[in-house]
Amino acid sequence: MDIALFSPASLFAADGDSSDGETTETSQNFVERNHQFPGIELQIREFGFHQLNANLLWPGTFAFADWLLQHRYLIERRRCLEIGSGTGALAIFLKKEFNLDITTSDYNDQEIEDNIVHNCIANKIIPSLPHIKHTWGDEFPISEPDWDLIIASDILLCKYPFPIRFIGKLYIYIFTFGFSQM
Repeated sequence: MDIALFSPASLFAADGDSSDGETTETSQNFVERNHQFPGIELQIREFGFHQLNANLLWPGTFAFADWLLQHRYLIERRRCLEIGSGTGALAIFLKKEFNLDITTSDYNDQEIEDNIVHNCIANKIIPSLPHIKHTWGDEFPISEPDWDLIIASDILLCKYPFPIRFIGKLYIYIFTFGFSQM
C-alpha cells in the first residue's frame, strides 16, 4: 500500500498564493497504482498533484474499509452517498465488496469526476458510479436526497469551516486518520 505523502504546509496556502506571484497551468500527470483493500486489489489512477488534494488515497481510506467490513451490518442494503470521494477508491471497493448502492461526490471539478469514471472502468464498474459535483459551503444540488447513509474518509483537511446541514434522517459515518498519526 502506497501512502499519500505531502507537505502539510501545502494544505494551508492562502488563496492565490504561488511561488512567483503568477498562476501557471500545467498538464496533469497520473500514476496508476494497485492498492490492496481487504480481500480485493483495485487499480486506481491518482493525480500527480491536485490543488484540492483529491489526488491520492489517504491512509484513512484503508482503515475505514477494514472497519466497514467488521461492521458490515451498518451499510448493507442502504443507499449511500460518499462525500469527498477523491479518486473514488472507497466507493469502488464498497460497490464490489457489498454491491452497495453508492453515489460519489466531491468538489465541483471535472478532472475529479473524470478520474472517478476512469477508476470505475479500470475496476470493471460499468456503468460507472453516479457522481454529484458539490462545493462545500454551497447548497447541495439535490433538494430531496433519498440516501439513508453518508460516509466520508479523510475529509477533514480543510482550512475553512462549513456548517453541516442535515436533510431528513441520515446516518453519517466519518472516518479520519487523525493528525497525530501523520
